[in-house]
Amino acid sequence: MNNLKYFITGFLLLGMFHLAEAQYRYGYFRVGVSVGATNYLGDLDDDFTFKFTKPGVGVVGSYRFNPFMTAKLNFFQGWISGTDARSSDLARNRRNLSFRSSITEASFTVSFDFIPSDRSYAYRPLMTPYVFGGIGIFSFNPQAKIGGQWIELQPLGTEGQFLPDPDNRYPDPYNLTQLTFPIGAGMRFNIGRRWDLEVEAGWRKTLTDYLDDVSNLYPDLEVLRAQNPLAAQLSDRIDLNSYPEGAAVVNGIRGDQTQTDWYIYTNVTISFILDWVKCPTFK
Repeated sequence: MNNLKYFITGFLLLGMFHLAEAQYRYGYFRVGVSVGATNYLGDLDDDFTFKFTKPGVGVVGSYRFNPFMTAKLNFFQGWISGTDARSSDLARNRRNLSFRSSITEASFTVSFDFIPSDRSYAYRPLMTPYVFGGIGIFSFNPQAKIGGQWIELQPLGTEGQFLPDPDNRYPDPYNLTQLTFPIGAGMRFNIGRRWDLEVEAGWRKTLTDYLDDVSNLYPDLEVLRAQNPLAAQLSDRIDLNSYPEGAAVVNGIRGDQTQTDWYIYTNVTISFILDWVKCPTFK
């Protein structure tokens, strides 16, 4: 029995030594800053054009824990927007909706390098492609402009979220903080002993269809107007001079609820390797 105990203890110590030795070879931290472009895919830009491109900035901290893999903590601030006025689709021109929103994201991702390195950072490849995936949390706040003023849309309930609803016709108010699932790919370049440059495109799958405050059907506009005239005005932006029937001209359909919205951050990141691991000395 004692021999078994000694064997197990020795095996565990050997495993810990091997892990520590492996981490010494290729484990290191990296910190960086990014700048790039933010895009959005949803009801006001369902063909994903680049005409609504907005800026984005971020910071990242990462740890390489495997010859192929790196864990990252990311913080990202971006902006998105869209407008039917710039669409080539006549139905969307008639709908005449528009929005803007900030995007604030914190996420955890793991990247997989296609060219591994099992040595210290000084011997990492000159370049390597990689893919990544993860989970995060983000906040947004869609707004629309009317009379020269930007109005927050979620508190208005433009699709009837705050109307009396005995028939369960209207959606619940949506949360302005949601989960996000980053996936993407990039290329990392070794540009100095401790400096890396990354070019990356990351798609963010969300669980909400309301990044743009548009998802389903127009509410009963008369009831909404009686409760909140501003909400009704921002719910139905169709030009009544050209289309006096209002929402009826599009059969009451305001958005496409069959798919949720996405946002995309395409960026360049420059990062610095922190050399916290020192070579052992022997006396």
